[in-house]
Amino acid sequence: MKKRYSIFGFFFASCVALHAQDLHFSQYNETPQLINPGSTGMYDGALRAIINYKNQWQSMGNAFNTMAASFDAPIVGKKANKAHLGLGLNFFNDKAGDAKVGLTVVAVSMSGILPVNRESSFSLGISVGGAQNKANYAALRWGDQYNGTGFDATINSNEPFAQPSSFYTDLSAGVNYEYYNGKNAMDRNEQKRLAIGVAYFHMNRPEQQYFSLTEKLYGKYVLNINGFFDISGTSVSIVPSFVAFLQGPSREYNIGALVRYRLKNSTKVTGFISESGISIGAHYRFKDAFIPQVNFEIVNFSIGVSYDLNMSSYSSVSRYNGGAEISLKYLISRGAKWQQK
Repeated sequence: MKKRYSIFGFFFASCVALHAQDLHFSQYNETPQLINPGSTGMYDGALRAIINYKNQWQSMGNAFNTMAASFDAPIVGKKANKAHLGLGLNFFNDKAGDAKVGLTVVAVSMSGILPVNRESSFSLGISVGGAQNKANYAALRWGDQYNGTGFDATINSNEPFAQPSSFYTDLSAGVNYEYYNGKNAMDRNEQKRLAIGVAYFHMNRPEQQYFSLTEKLYGKYVLNINGFFDISGTSVSIVPSFVAFLQGPSREYNIGALVRYRLKNSTKVTGFISESGISIGAHYRFKDAFIPQVNFEIVNFSIGVSYDLNMSSYSSVSRYNGGAEISLKYLISRGAKWQQK
């Protein structure tokens, strides 16, 4: 008697957790603390809150549902051109399969932000968190529970279950550099921004456990580059980005760009964040997925919608279906009283 597909789903999720890369979002620019702890509080605003949700691999049944929520803010005085701190809180949860194999992470981030001059800043950030792996083994069906006519949950599965959950601490760090040509460029629609960051996650090599398997989590290097470039004299901007994940034997590279159209200009009081606009574009995850994306910005709110079109060898089964993703962001500008003098 073959074991049911729920078991396949369980082992698929377990292998992803133990041997492959960390789970993450296609809209990676909307998960700053998951990409680099050094990005905590490193933005032109007073408060930032983001919610992310992704549903993927529905072609294989009850697959991955992933959500995250983050909050961060710079701790500054009346002048943002002085050295200051950034503080953040990040929550991440992922569940997959009939057994709800999942990972829950709660982490606190802190960064030190040093403006070098009026147009560039460095930051160094750390993240300390706790993570829990958990599964509902009772939801699985095993071959030994077949009684001759059907499945019987009262029969011992004879499977070597370990504890249904395990906990570990996690440490990460990252550095960022950002160039921005200043607030005066907003009036001329000539803004230029460029940010480059490098981070290292799982510095302490924590252990993960499923069944009788115990394995140290690979450290993960992340390189991210993103920009914002106004086309002078127009309402159009180009927003390119690139991110690379290097974790153990796994490699992942994402590249793409959005074209942003400014629907409403900002004011000198509220600054860039009060703009309204729409962005359309796509990213490509090498050898895996093509990801079209649309973003809407209305004053301090923004919403992003994307979909992974699976282009890997699995596409013959997935029929190019990957995963739908949505992000919601609320960002408050510091306003005129916070502007550099």
